[in-house]
Amino acid sequence: MPIRRPLVVLASTLGLIASGLFLHTAPAGASALQQGALVPDIIGGQEASISQFPWLVYLVLLEPAEGLELSCGGSILDATHILTAAHCVDHDGTTITYPAADLRVLAGASNVSSFTSSLTPPAGSQERHVARIRADPEYVPLPETKDDVAVLELSSPLELSLANNAQAIPLVAEGATPAPGTALSLSGYGKENGEEHAEPSGQLFSTTLTAISSDACRQAVGFNSAVLLCATGVSSSACQGDSGGPLTEGTPAVQVGIVDFGERGCPVDSVNGFSNVAAPEVRAFIEGSETPPVAARPSAVPSIRSVGATPVDYSPLTCEPGAWSGSPAFTYTFAPEGASAVVLQSGPSNTYTPGAAEVGERLVCIVEGSNAGGVTTVRSAPTAAVAADRTPPSSSITSLSCHLQKCAISIVAADPNAVALGVESWVSYQRSAPCPARKRSRHGHSQPARRSVCVWTDSVILALKSTAAGVFHASMSGLPYHKSLTFTAVATNAAGLHPPHAAVRSTMLHPPRLRHARVPLRRRAARRHQRRSS
Repeated sequence: MPIRRPLVVLASTLGLIASGLFLHTAPAGASALQQGALVPDIIGGQEASISQFPWLVYLVLLEPAEGLELSCGGSILDATHILTAAHCVDHDGTTITYPAADLRVLAGASNVSSFTSSLTPPAGSQERHVARIRADPEYVPLPETKDDVAVLELSSPLELSLANNAQAIPLVAEGATPAPGTALSLSGYGKENGEEHAEPSGQLFSTTLTAISSDACRQAVGFNSAVLLCATGVSSSACQGDSGGPLTEGTPAVQVGIVDFGERGCPVDSVNGFSNVAAPEVRAFIEGSETPPVAARPSAVPSIRSVGATPVDYSPLTCEPGAWSGSPAFTYTFAPEGASAVVLQSGPSNTYTPGAAEVGERLVCIVEGSNAGGVTTVRSAPTAAVAADRTPPSSSITSLSCHLQKCAISIVAADPNAVALGVESWVSYQRSAPCPARKRSRHGHSQPARRSVCVWTDSVILALKSTAAGVFHASMSGLPYHKSLTFTAVATNAAGLHPPHAAVRSTMLHPPRLRHARVPLRRRAARRHQRRSS
């Protein structure tokens, strides 16, 4: 029966269309096809030889009872194990795998057309049956896709050698997900035309893609960025038939991903999704664990909270990560919306204070939650545009108490947008003294003495101490008696705003009254009697 390679179109958790690059095929009446199922082949690639990609294998599933004949790609882990996608070996929409005996693996072929038409292996290739299928226990099919990984155990080992065009490929180091901008290589036997009824030629093709960040493809990966890797090609794309195949990096090559999903119709310059073999959650399964560590995942996107109804400059913003599974450690990155290369702040703090330079910008918070299973990246919705602060702070003198020549003052200051405050306070009073003597006249005679008095105001800055948020205290000694003392307090916020009127309190200090010692009357009478007697 003819082999079709539908590319399954996945609806991501964010409600956007992400085409799962399922490389298997189904009859026209199959439910997967009714849901828009697709299988990836390479669009805009170059014809290639298996000698360039000796780790690549062609996987066929035959199920006569259901009339299915499905095809995928895969890679050689070692002589008896093949790495592929879980959706290549399951019943569509379930996690139930087909019998291992229904699978065939072909290695060492540059063109598989004879195998797809008559199951005749091309000259020099090796065909093997599958003895056992291991699908990732965390695998979830449509409409969410994650941990889309399977390991096939062959019934007999492949003969690995350069002469046989069959070689194992090493996996990238755990945790070494390719950085955005990294050049990656994709190879496969998929379609060269994205039209729904187009058929692959059977020829091996390859292309170069560029890695993009998890945040950049957040609409496609949803909450599963810890186990997914995204890449795109300016003039190429994976398509139906490429699912399960390897994405590689560098020379000599290491495998970094497994073809998983893409957009319907396989448009060039679109997002292609891959299971990330560097992710601990995925890697542990590939290496044999049936209980791999699971990466943390959120239950909702994070949010940014401002102090006021809308964000203003110099007013702190708080990024709320929301509820997460897996007890992750968080990293928060604040950035302008749409400016992926601009980072305003990144680190463990979930609070950021925009400055005047951010006025007019809409800001986002990118949260990374990490644990033993990997790192999940999610982004908040953008804030409203940051406005310039126009609301001044307030300040008041709440108490003023004096004893002798010492006064203590308490000040409360607040800003409605929690903008950082600076408070200054001082005491002022008038002083007077005889004016300086006039200079001698030019004839050498002094000017007549005048009893003029000069008056001026002394102001002394108080050393304020903050005892709580917005609460300040100060005390000062050596203040003069009989002077009108005016205490003034002014708050200024980081935006340079201050109250329209300063807080003012006045007082006057008076010296204590001296009391003369009084002698009791009885004692004074005794003294008079004593004087008379003498």
